[in-house]
Amino acid sequence: MIVEIAVYPLGTGSTSFSREVASVVRALEEGGFEPEVGPMGTVVEAEDLEEALEAIRVAHEEAVKHADRVVLMVRIDDRRDREVTARGKVEAVKRRLQEE
Repeated sequence: MIVEIAVYPLGTGSTSFSREVASVVRALEEGGFEPEVGPMGTVVEAEDLEEALEAIRVAHEEAVKHADRVVLMVRIDDRRDREVTARGKVEAVKRRLQEE
């Protein structure tokens, strides 16, 4: 299961989120996850929904330490017919680009 979490802290007095996002990434790492930071969100892989929800909880709890209001946008890719990884999804697109 692949989970993408985008963190939007509101009311911090800055238009930059990098400090808060870095803090969330650290918290995910400390929680045993291996986050992959992208330009619009952070991806973690989870074995099941329970683990995915734990990653979301960790991200949320860390984010609210830095702002009185936080918006988290979450996308979950739960493919059941075969195992997928975030890296595998990217590599599949790269292979397709090479074919054309």
